Amino acid sequence: MADYSQRSGDDTKDGRDGRFAESLAKLLALVGVAGHIVFYDVLPAALAWVVGSANGLDLFSGFENPSSHRVAGLGVFLSAVAAIITTESLARLARPFNVGHFLVAALAIGLALFPSLAEWHRLRLGLTPEQFAVLQSYCYLALRVTVGILIGAIVSWILLARPAPFAPRPQYTRK
Repeated sequence: MADYSQRSGDDTKDGRDGRFAESLAKLLALVGVAGHIVFYDVLPAALAWVVGSANGLDLFSGFENPSSHRVAGLGVFLSAVAAIITTESLARLARPFNVGHFLVAALAIGLALFPSLAEWHRLRLGLTPEQFAVLQSYCYLALRVTVGILIGAIVSWILLARPAPFAPRPQYTRK
């Protein structure tokens, strides 16, 4: 243990300020990590879950089969993962999600909804009922992933529009 009794009042004050600055820097780093986890990981996953919950946009409610409910749960999980990956990719790597990407996502949603719309019009597309059910399940999963990508893109747009954080982020360049 150091003996502070021999030091003058100014030396101990500077030492205290240095320790305070170090502890404040550690606290700000902890708050920054917690904020990053909340805004870049938890928020997109929560939004994907809300969109896929029973009270939200439930596109799979017309199926009473228990295996369909498992597929719906897998769809919510895949949607949350897609939202987190898209948010991290677009925000951290500063890759823009432009109009072309949005139109591709909208086209993917249209293609994923096609079997459900075909069934509504009683078109089976030349498939047996079992094959059509498998096609609908895969299209539903593709729809959920695409919705998760759009959620991640919207969250990253919002996060990139906020003011600069405390510490400057590194800018990555391609060689």
